[in-house]
Parts: sequence; C-alpha cells; structure tokens
Amino acid sequence: MKQIAIALLLIAPLAEADPFPTRDLNPLLAGYGLPSALPARIAGNSWSIATDLNWASTALVQGTDSEHVTVDAETREARVTLGRSWSSGFAAQLEIPYRYTGGGVLDEAIDSWHDFFGLPQGARSMMPHDRIRIAYQRAGETLLDVDSSVSGLGDASLDFGYSLHSTSATAAAAWLSIKVPTGDADQLTGSGATDLSLSVAGEHGLSDRWSVFGQANVTWLGDGDRLAQLQSDVVWSGFAGVGWHAWRGLRLKAQVDTHSAVFEDSDLDFLGEAVVLTFGGDYRFESGWRLDVAVSEDIAVESSSDVVFVFGLRRSWE
Repeated sequence: MKQIAIALLLIAPLAEADPFPTRDLNPLLAGYGLPSALPARIAGNSWSIATDLNWASTALVQGTDSEHVTVDAETREARVTLGRSWSSGFAAQLEIPYRYTGGGVLDEAIDSWHDFFGLPQGARSMMPHDRIRIAYQRAGETLLDVDSSVSGLGDASLDFGYSLHSTSATAAAAWLSIKVPTGDADQLTGSGATDLSLSVAGEHGLSDRWSVFGQANVTWLGDGDRLAQLQSDVVWSGFAGVGWHAWRGLRLKAQVDTHSAVFEDSDLDFLGEAVVLTFGGDYRFESGWRLDVAVSEDIAVESSSDVVFVFGLRRSWE
C-alpha cells in the first residue's frame, strides 16, 4: 500500500500557482514603474488576455515638523494585458492601464465594516464621505494639491520574458519591463518618465493541493514630474504567496507584497516602504477563463491604501 500511495502522489497533477493581479494603489505612486505580477511559466506558442481592476480607498493624515500629507481619495485602476509566448521560451506582453482618482462611493461601507468589527476608524472619522483631497506640504511649501477627480490613460508597460526553468512541478522566468510615459503626472495617471525593471518570477507545486509562488524586482526610475526632488533612483519590490486547491476549480490564496521607498528623505509612512497582504482566491471555469477575487490590507499601517478590492479575469489559448 505504501508503494501505491507514493506512486499516486508522483503521478498526481501538481497544484498550479498564480499570483493575484494586485498593485499598490497609493495615489502618489501612480505611474511609477513597479512591475505587475508576471508569469513564471511560459507556455509555448500561445496567446493570453487579461483584464484586471484594483479598487482602493485611502483616508489618512500624517505629519512631522517639516512635512504633512493628507489623502482622502478613492482610486480605481483597470488594466488590459495582451500576451504572446513562443516555443523557444520567449514571451512578450503589453499592459495598458486606465486610472481614476476621485471621491468615490466606498467610505460609508468601510465605516460600517469598521464599526461592525470594532476596528479603529483612524482619520476616517474626521473626514467627509466620498471626498477627494490629496495634499502634500514640505518645509512650508505646497508640492501637491488635488481637490477634484482626475482620470485618464495610465503609463503603459512592455514586458519581455524568457523561461529559465520549467518542469511539471517548478517554473521560473526572467522579465525585462519598460514602462513608458503615456499617462499624465498632473492627472495622477503617470509619472512623466520612462522606468526600467528586471524581474524573476517563480512557482512550485508542493502537491496536488498546495503551491507557492513569488517574484523579485528591481526598478530604475527615470526623472519624473511629480515630487521629483524626493524621488529615489532605484526601488526594490516583490511578493510571495501560497495557494491551496480547495474544490474543483476553486483555489484559495494569500500573498504578501512589499516595496522599498519610492521617495527619499521623508519621515512619513505613506511615502516610505509598504507591506500589503492580499487574500482571496481564483476559480477556473471549464471554458478556460480564470476569475480572481481578493481583498488587500496594509500590514504596515498607513503605508499604502486602507483597503483594495482586486478583480481579475484572464485566459490563454494556442
């Protein structure tokens, strides 16, 4: 019996590992070229399409003797990604985002959620519902002041990948991403600069139910048009996650994303490093489509948006 159990384990299909299509929706980071979640497994001669929506709410006030930030806003970023891979192990994809930053509609629902579970409201209790207000002052000078909704096409990204390793259990790929300034820094849809990133994405199936995945990135930022005097030259980022095949096409997942500070010489948490937890799952339909639904919370409190709702729909075909 022991030999039969081992044989069944060896021939059982290993669980796939796919990250959530989530991003740090801090409104001040709009357009900075931190890479999206990229495929670790590059399938030969295939096409893929994905549509993602990240919907965030942020309400905070932070200050020191020399600087002060107020953010009361809702951010929605919709992203369409078209990809192509070849049997040689190479792949390419184009990501096009559309971004909205404004008053939104989530404040009352989030307040009710906090009240029901007895969670602290923080700055929300002092702010009007569904207002847009983003302001940053430094050394007595106002460097950013937004009080009306803004939206538009965001900074697009071209990603070029190569498969480093691929077996039934494990896959890894290297990616080069070039983010171009198709957005508008004044509308909080872009940074006004070209950014370059190198990434390594990996996944490993532990069994027919459990899988792990992750990605590490380094990004070189061009000279942008928003808070340029504070901008870092290099940003490190990445994520790690685990998935569990719960039932049929349903997989439950948890993922932790982090990145170093995009802005230097600031003591404000919102301009520094961020750590975000995303939890939820995906469902794979018999048609081949995969639906992701998740919620993100800032583990490092007030270093990113209070809450982000994550939705994704994608499919691959030959």
